[in-house]
Amino acid sequence: MKAVSTIIVAILLLMISVAMTGLGYIFFTNIYTGVTTKSEETISRTVTIMLSGMKIESIYNITPTTTNISIRNTGKVDLTKFSAYRNDTFIATSNGATLTITPGGVGTLNLNIAILSGEKIQVTSAEGATAMYVK
Repeated sequence: MKAVSTIIVAILLLMISVAMTGLGYIFFTNIYTGVTTKSEETISRTVTIMLSGMKIESIYNITPTTTNISIRNTGKVDLTKFSAYRNDTFIATSNGATLTITPGGVGTLNLNIAILSGEKIQVTSAEGATAMYVK
């Protein structure tokens, strides 16, 4: 009877060891996959920010309630989803969400407000490019 008990204990210990090894493998594989995916996303975003750039070439009032901003893409990626700020306060745009400027290209951002002399204008894109201009 003692010999059978020793064999059963050895088999149970072996099964527990195999199960723990399998659980450890699954656990560490999931951690590695999560870290790798997040790292790839962060690197991709950082490269996009590094390759993006823009310059405000001119700001001109069209009407007392409308201003156009000419923006040149000085980077190597398309610029999209523009936001504008006057003296650090958000300004509504009529085409900021749909405007796309290719590298080297120029686009016009339409503001629903007049810009006065001496006001600081800042334009940002979804890719991380930022440009400032004082009228």
